Amino acid sequence: MRFVWFLAVAAMFSFPSIARAQINLAWNDCITQVSAAENLQYACNGSRNGVPFKLVASFIPPNDLPRFVAGMLIIDVSMPGADPPLPDWWRYQRAFPSSGIPECRDGNLIFPTSNNGVGTGTSGACQNPWLGGFTGGGLQYNNHGDDASGIFAGDHDKARMLVSFARSNAFTMVGNQQYHFAVIEIDSYGDVATEDHSVCQGCCQPVLITLVSVELDQEAGAPGGDVIYLTTPATRNYVWWQQNGCNGDAVPTRKSSWGAIKATYR
Repeated sequence: MRFVWFLAVAAMFSFPSIARAQINLAWNDCITQVSAAENLQYACNGSRNGVPFKLVASFIPPNDLPRFVAGMLIIDVSMPGADPPLPDWWRYQRAFPSSGIPECRDGNLIFPTSNNGVGTGTSGACQNPWLGGFTGGGLQYNNHGDDASGIFAGDHDKARMLVSFARSNAFTMVGNQQYHFAVIEIDSYGDVATEDHSVCQGCCQPVLITLVSVELDQEAGAPGGDVIYLTTPATRNYVWWQQNGCNGDAVPTRKSSWGAIKATYR
């Protein structure tokens, strides 16, 4: 319902524009913060004890946006240089929604969630634009190739997240100030077998997570534009999961893989 509500809100906006923009992605916290990381290494041994990993997307608007009310992210999950399909560890969407049969990790991708401990609040290097109003949003996750619409058909080595969020009243953003958009939690459930769940294969597989774009929505007719699309990396618009595998040993990929990544998300 929350995702549908956001789409209804977004329908009121018009006049999209592409801005020379800046977007960032990090583990743990906003880029510029001490704990922010580019790569996350995990032994896949059950040691997290229910503490989720935090994926943090942030952005820098190119100019003042005095009537900001909502936005959306597009985030891609891929395995550079590897052969499909995407492993079970990264399959969250129900394979056949009408049948009710869940994927191995269905329910372990969480949004919205708490922003506590992320960013710098109402001042500082990475501010929170969602304070001071009622908020709501949702996340849609598509395993490419399983999407009934056919948009991602045949692309079984990738997945895409659509993350939306909105606030009940307008917020004034300052140009060239970094704001954090979303904290997405990834639970470790399924990394080891339990009495009621088998192991979800692929936890040790290196995966690239890329923030493709950030959409910022203002009230119609607001100075700075109604809809602004941000696509240009500031510090970095990607992170790695297990870049060196669980044991710290690099997993070989095809020689052309990194060049293809840079060409796609430059």
